[in-house]
Amino acid sequence: MSKPNEYVRACLDRLVPELVGLTIKSGAVDESGEFWGFVAEGQRGQKTVKKVVFVNCDPEGNGPGFLEIEDG
Repeated sequence: MSKPNEYVRACLDRLVPELVGLTIKSGAVDESGEFWGFVAEGQRGQKTVKKVVFVNCDPEGNGPGFLEIEDG
């Protein structure tokens, strides 16, 4: 793996702590039917945490993106 640039590092530093330990439970589509992503759930202490993650082409959410999945 290559070293992430500053922007990518900042995104990972913000997003990874929110999602680590959660399990992907299902897919998700927004009300317009255009944007897609997934639902992740898990326990943090005594609290159940649920996050809906949408895949966007940029932080402004100007359009749906593409998610490439590769074997580890």
